[in-house]
Amino acid sequence: MTGMALSDDDRRQIRRNARGEHRLPAAAATVTAILLYGFLPSDIQPLWLRLPVVVVAAALLVAISIIKPTGRERRARLFRFASLALVVVLVVMNLAALVHTVVQLVTTKPGDGPEILAAAAQVWATNLIAFSLLMWELDRGGPVRRRQRDRDDLPPADFRFPQDEDEETSEEVSEQSAPRSDWRPSYIDYFYEAAVASMAFSPGAGVPVRPRAKLLLTVQSLTSFVLVALVIAHAVGALGA
Repeated sequence: MTGMALSDDDRRQIRRNARGEHRLPAAAATVTAILLYGFLPSDIQPLWLRLPVVVVAAALLVAISIIKPTGRERRARLFRFASLALVVVLVVMNLAALVHTVVQLVTTKPGDGPEILAAAAQVWATNLIAFSLLMWELDRGGPVRRRQRDRDDLPPADFRFPQDEDEETSEEVSEQSAPRSDWRPSYIDYFYEAAVASMAFSPGAGVPVRPRAKLLLTVQSLTSFVLVALVIAHAVGALGA
């Protein structure tokens, strides 16, 4: 009834029936990553290799959009499998593109092939998006479980965010803390983490607390650093040529 406080059982039922967080930001990021990869130059990835990846990734994205992660356990597992498969495809294929880009940057003479610099920017941006999606899908069981389950039913957290421990700060900050507002991290939080790792080569607001999170940030930062360093060296060499 209107005005009545919800019981703990009511809150749990609402959470169990929740679809999860709004997936539009993650979906938009996924589409961007697919397009960036799909339009890589053939020198970096041949069309015969890129096209199947784009088709598979697009098919998985459509499947995720159709499947509802609520209701039957089998449907929830299928949704989870498709989500993780899509992210893994993006990460693995972009890492392969990154290796080819690094080879091109090392073997191409400065001033030759300016499209390689554009391709490097595409690979860098795709790398950022792919790792942000991977962290988003792994932390605390993924976006659906983070929204549907009570905190004592969630897997161990991969990241510790400020909202997890801001309860004792000023009122305007503490009202957004997890203990008071039931805050859960969304895709934007993981996108920020990936962006900071790609540009500053360090953690952002969230601190990795599990080994796999530390490894993911290490791999992302290392690949981004190598790519940025080679792009700068290539650009400097082109200016001096």
